Amino acid sequence: MASGRLAGDVALVTGAHGGVGLVIAERLAREGAVVAVHGRNRAAIESAVDRFRNAGLVASGFAADLSAGAQACGDLIASVEAELGPISVLVNNAADQTLTPLREEAVDAWQAIFEVNVVAVAELCRLVACAGDGLARMVLIGSVEGLSPFPGHAAYAASKAAVQSLTASLATELAPARINAVLPGLIDREGLAAMWPAGWDWWCATAPLGRPVLAEEVAAAVLFLASHESSGITGASLVVDGGWSSSARAPW
Repeated sequence: MASGRLAGDVALVTGAHGGVGLVIAERLAREGAVVAVHGRNRAAIESAVDRFRNAGLVASGFAADLSAGAQACGDLIASVEAELGPISVLVNNAADQTLTPLREEAVDAWQAIFEVNVVAVAELCRLVACAGDGLARMVLIGSVEGLSPFPGHAAYAASKAAVQSLTASLATELAPARINAVLPGLIDREGLAAMWPAGWDWWCATAPLGRPVLAEEVAAAVLFLASHESSGITGASLVVDGGWSSSARAPW
């Protein structure tokens, strides 16, 4: 029998076939959860599931395009529950991060981003909260950009500000389900310093910890909020950014 802080839980992690989503999903699986790995790319999903199973973890893959509306969200939840059982942990990590200068963004770009980053998030939370015993724990992945937008990121930043507000609303309206958010700052990844040297240097100079955060640090925060250790917390947003949002920053 699985052991760990999430033993007995079925956890759906959206956008989990790569990046921070993959790290989050793996951390939950290592804590005993049966993990539903969601994404749009079937090959990437299968690769992630194989990685988990080769490590002795329990996972299954589910493909869905969350930009397709309520039906896609409903079909995803139904598929996960039919194969794995009621969802007790939901991590809304999938996001559209298309970046276009505001002067060039048409309404279609805004609608596409909000469909995935806000509307699908709300619908998945509603569906999970209304199923099972109503006691699911949910974590929404926001961003410090919802607090301090970067130039050229208007639609994405606005969607992440909406996620933070949505977290508080959902926690009130969908109780006793517990719903919280994690707001990461710049997340380190291979090649980032070389790809964005000016931004990297600026972040390291302005964040009190002197570096971007690690995906594993974001996953640790998600695990805490998804576990029963945070049983008294709902409607909260936990910033994981090495102190960047609390510092006196200068523009790069």
